[in-house]
Amino acid sequence: MPTVNDWAQQQWSKAELGDQRRTRRAVALGAEMAARPAAGLPGQTQSWADLKAAYRLLHEDDVTHAALSSPHWRQTRDSATQAHGPVLFVQDGSQLDFTMHDAKGLGRIGDERGRGILIHSTLALLPGDPVTVLGLAHQLPWVRDGEPHKPRETRSQRARRSDRESAHWFSVLEAIGRVPDGACWVSVGDRESDIFAYWEKARELGWECLLRLAHSRRILREDDSVDHLFDWARQLSSQACQPMALRTRPDRAARTAVLSMAWAGTRVLAPRNDPALHDHAPLPVWVLRVWEDTVPAGEPPLEWLLLSTLPIENAAQARERADWYRHRWIIEQYHKALKTGCGMEQSQLHDAHALTRLLGLLSIVAVHLLQVETLARSVPDLPASQAVDWQLLEFLCRLRQMDPANMTVYQFWREVAKLGGFLARKRDGEPGWQTLWRGWHYLYPRFEGYLLAQKCG
Repeated sequence: MPTVNDWAQQQWSKAELGDQRRTRRAVALGAEMAARPAAGLPGQTQSWADLKAAYRLLHEDDVTHAALSSPHWRQTRDSATQAHGPVLFVQDGSQLDFTMHDAKGLGRIGDERGRGILIHSTLALLPGDPVTVLGLAHQLPWVRDGEPHKPRETRSQRARRSDRESAHWFSVLEAIGRVPDGACWVSVGDRESDIFAYWEKARELGWECLLRLAHSRRILREDDSVDHLFDWARQLSSQACQPMALRTRPDRAARTAVLSMAWAGTRVLAPRNDPALHDHAPLPVWVLRVWEDTVPAGEPPLEWLLLSTLPIENAAQARERADWYRHRWIIEQYHKALKTGCGMEQSQLHDAHALTRLLGLLSIVAVHLLQVETLARSVPDLPASQAVDWQLLEFLCRLRQMDPANMTVYQFWREVAKLGGFLARKRDGEPGWQTLWRGWHYLYPRFEGYLLAQKCG
């Protein structure tokens, strides 16, 4: 595993910021952030001179979120181009809440009384066991303009507003670009990507789509009669079963469920209430329903209605599409890494432009954290020496009185979390980002002192 300095060189040394001195400062600041992700700028720079230099960098007009992020985006897309087999581009939106900060240039978020920045992120993943996080392929920060929407807003006004925000789904694909010849790139989304125009635009650019449906759209049956998608899909008989491990959610505990699966092809009609689409041809798609026939007492029933532009013609393809959709949770983990692991929402910068520049650095650091954390969960038996700096691993093992040669990456992260207060009892499950980074804050400063003592000794 490269050192944080080598890693930062890979991420930002080619950033075009108008001056090589700014690029060098971005590399140095990125390395400091990767070493102490949630410490905040004062804790990361550790000197008044370096802190002032960081503030100057984040207030330069030539230093933009896109300029800081583009080298990483290009690396991710290059890796996706070289991949053998399908690549999943998981899209999702989130919000950065700065309501309690006195920062200018923020927009409405949440219930429209909050203030902050909205982001639309796209992670590139190689599906499989284990899944591989290639990196961020694109990220779009934006703010809502104007005053909160009034209760008497008309239906057409709501539709136009919704259309402007839903356009981010296909504008991200346009920014990433046309799919290379021979490649299979799949845009994976949640219910918010249930947008007919987005599916059409994706297909024009050579993309495939996999998403969870939100609307019971009109479809054409085989005899050309019109039906409604949800009613039709729920009448399909079960064609396969599959056990699936369900992770802990706010409304349910972790458990293993036996899921029924049914699939079929159909044609989705264009929306009637959109004048720009009403004369468009029906879109041929495949629909996959995944559900539980028997639900444990007290558990909410599980049902996914998934739309795929890739064929689903047998049980193997149905299981594969369901597994692909299940990988969508990784982008939720990414946003947790950004907010909790990197402390993005704790920044005290007083300008939205400076905050988006900070995002250009921390968004890449969050990918780094996610990649190592994903390894710990998906390849728990991988030797820690293959994923963690050897000196850091050796230092942790001295603290914990363990053998670094035998430590796995899973054990490494649990030991770090224990330093942050994780008790590792059977009922505790896996450590969260907060205990992980409390442990990291305990470990890393002591590791730096250890390295300094070695140099001086």
